[in-house]
Amino acid sequence: MKQKEIVLTLSILAEKGASEQELEDFEKWYPSGSATLSEVLSYLQILANTDTEYVKYVDCAKWLFDTFPPTQEPLVLNELNREIIIYNGNLTIKANIAGDHVIIGNGDLNIEGDLNGCVEIWAKNVKAKNITLDDLAEIEAETIDAENIMADDYAEIVAETIKAINIAAYGDSEIWAEKINVQNIMDDTGTRIRGEINLIQHSYN
Repeated sequence: MKQKEIVLTLSILAEKGASEQELEDFEKWYPSGSATLSEVLSYLQILANTDTEYVKYVDCAKWLFDTFPPTQEPLVLNELNREIIIYNGNLTIKANIAGDHVIIGNGDLNIEGDLNGCVEIWAKNVKAKNITLDDLAEIEAETIDAENIMADDYAEIVAETIKAINIAAYGDSEIWAEKINVQNIMDDTGTRIRGEINLIQHSYN
């Protein structure tokens, strides 16, 4: 259910611990001194998709999500129509994701297809069929649930809990979680996959 819209002001942002740069940007973007959280997030998404220095806008969105609750109703996308998505609620993507994409969500992210390539994902709970990351790809979430997870190159996966049938890590990649529930694990160095690993026996029922 959609939550009540949150109105941001300079004093509220300062009280919550916004940086000097974030306060300066807010004052520049909204001379009236106030704007709704949805307005700010929509503008951050526009800036992130049009500025080569998109990281600062993505980081600002992450801070807002860490500070304020979800306010948007669940959204379902049949395909990705932009490289960077910022959404303040649960998000379902009914397609494979490949290539360079950034998805920042303040809720659950459900990918009904496969996730491949150099992607950056930051969400509460991430679910996908197969996850294959390379280059500088990164996933940060509370929980990650997939059938198969593979990381290569410098890819990084960080979560509180990871659940999968198969997990593999190669190159200089890292997979870390407090708890990892998995049937099969591939890490020939014994250092790329770290956490409390619980090997689950395959069920033949």
